[in-house]
Amino acid sequence: MITGIYQAAAILIVVVAFYTLDSLLISRYDRQRQAQGSGRSWEFTIVALTMVALMVVQPIAWPWLGIYTAAWWGACIQIIGLALIIGALILQTWARVHLRQFYAERVEIQPQHTVVDTGPYAHVRHPFFTSLFVFVIGLLLLNPSLLTLLVVIYTFWDFSRAARQEEALLSENLPGYAEYMAHTPRFIPRIRKSGGDE
Repeated sequence: MITGIYQAAAILIVVVAFYTLDSLLISRYDRQRQAQGSGRSWEFTIVALTMVALMVVQPIAWPWLGIYTAAWWGACIQIIGLALIIGALILQTWARVHLRQFYAERVEIQPQHTVVDTGPYAHVRHPFFTSLFVFVIGLLLLNPSLLTLLVVIYTFWDFSRAARQEEALLSENLPGYAEYMAHTPRFIPRIRKSGGDE
């Protein structure tokens, strides 16, 4: 199991990768937005960067907040965490490419807003939020600590709340969204039986 500065470096690398990819996609699609301003919310960014800074410093400054083992399975858990993080990055990109300019780090309706039901949105209503959930679970496996657990709890609470707010706004103001909600799960895709009457 990697610990200390190596663990801090791994956390920093994966978070920088996530944030860089996120920023590139926001920048790319912001040019197509008809709503005022960027899809970026600086309040959210400041909260996220504060949490990241604490997670990066924790393995070095407060290692006693974490669980560490020299056993072989400790490294396996961290490898599974990295695999989840890579999967989250792929899902994040896939979701953003399909959502395009309609993504914003706040709940809003844009001019000419339409229901996006392609790509990952054909399987779940909030694949970007799902990617965040998978990402923070991966971080917890990479750095099993009390601080990372608090970040996981906060992420699930905050984005579950945001999903409900977004659904309320879209179902009231976007034609077809209520029907889309009726047959598409929120975060986890349904496992469908193959064959039959599909």
